[in-house]
Amino acid sequence: MTRGLGCLLQGNVKAGILFNPLGMALVFGITLYLTYCVVVVSARLPRLRWEPLSKMTALTVRIGVLLLIAGNWIYLIVRERALGGL
Repeated sequence: MTRGLGCLLQGNVKAGILFNPLGMALVFGITLYLTYCVVVVSARLPRLRWEPLSKMTALTVRIGVLLLIAGNWIYLIVRERALGGL
């Protein structure tokens, strides 16, 4: 994730995503959330409220997150072996 973030900070978004897609999605998500927080606080807007999730929806979300993490690990392992290490 460090190499991906380094590429992202240098302006090479594509290389950053190729290094670690899930890590870069996390960075983009955090950036969007912080932007939302600044806008809401500075403009004194009401915050978004979420309804509680049903047990089935919460379980589906948890399984989805675990599958994303596993898929990212598999991608990183396959990519590293295909490139022969960096």
